[in-house]
Amino acid sequence: MIARLRHLLCLFLILGGVLQCRSTSSLPRPARQTMDLASSRWAARDGKVLPFTRWPSQTTPPHAVLICIHGLSGAASDFWPIGDSFPHHGFTVYGLQLRGQGNDPDLARRGDIRSRKQWLDDLEDFTALVKRRHRGLPVFWYGESLGALIAVHAAAEENPQVAPQGIILSSPVVELRPSLQLNLLKNVALRFLLNFLPGQRISLETLGNAEVQVTSHSTHRGQMQHTAHYVPTFTLRLFAEIEQLIKQAPAAAARLHIPLLILYTPHDPLVSQEAVETFYAKIPSPLKSKSFFPQSYHLILHDSERARALQTVRAWLQARQP
Repeated sequence: MIARLRHLLCLFLILGGVLQCRSTSSLPRPARQTMDLASSRWAARDGKVLPFTRWPSQTTPPHAVLICIHGLSGAASDFWPIGDSFPHHGFTVYGLQLRGQGNDPDLARRGDIRSRKQWLDDLEDFTALVKRRHRGLPVFWYGESLGALIAVHAAAEENPQVAPQGIILSSPVVELRPSLQLNLLKNVALRFLLNFLPGQRISLETLGNAEVQVTSHSTHRGQMQHTAHYVPTFTLRLFAEIEQLIKQAPAAAARLHIPLLILYTPHDPLVSQEAVETFYAKIPSPLKSKSFFPQSYHLILHDSERARALQTVRAWLQARQP
């Protein structure tokens, strides 16, 4: 049984598995959130202080703003390809550091999340602060992997105060590949553990084979184990919250009416090309488009087609500036 559990959990290293958990309610919004550029810190609605990364535009004033949302066990620094190039074209780029990940100042909370709603609230709060600082400029979201799922659900809420002018989804895991689906026995076993031990942490060392191919030249283990934001353990509760984001992605897609661009590949180890295209077909926005990268794997910005990906995203953004 232990061997089966380890084999199953290793499949969830990047985005989590098919669990189910009740979401906690959102905490009330205080009178004002704050952002401090000097310390690169901002305060969310529940008072939690989180870091962010900023790459300022090389033009004055900037033409537009791009907020990047990273994936599981990722960090804002993963978006350095965008941060290195886009400011030269008039973009100010922000990297949102997700709570519960490797740059969370609360060490005890790394690898855990109480509710997926906290991620959505954080993105909305951070966007509100960015819009306040850059009044009148178009603001866009770029979500990668788990960050793409968060962007989809936040955009589907259609909050006019924080809604972006468009979203870019890179490798959105909107459905797990069939090989990652659970059989009945494993499903029941993990739900049992979740009900009694939702905060149980699983270390990477106990997960078995973690050699998931994330680019054409590297694996998840190779990418993560030597980074400062490496997260060694995750809770069952966090995987359960991610599972709900995946399950509810089709319904969220049907509520997307803003401009949208999807970047996807045939070699993604988590989601198939066909699943992404099915998700895309559910989006009613008349201003949607998709771009296919046949040589890349999950992390498109770090693979062999990086230059074309950057050019595609930049051209799409520039076409939507006033």
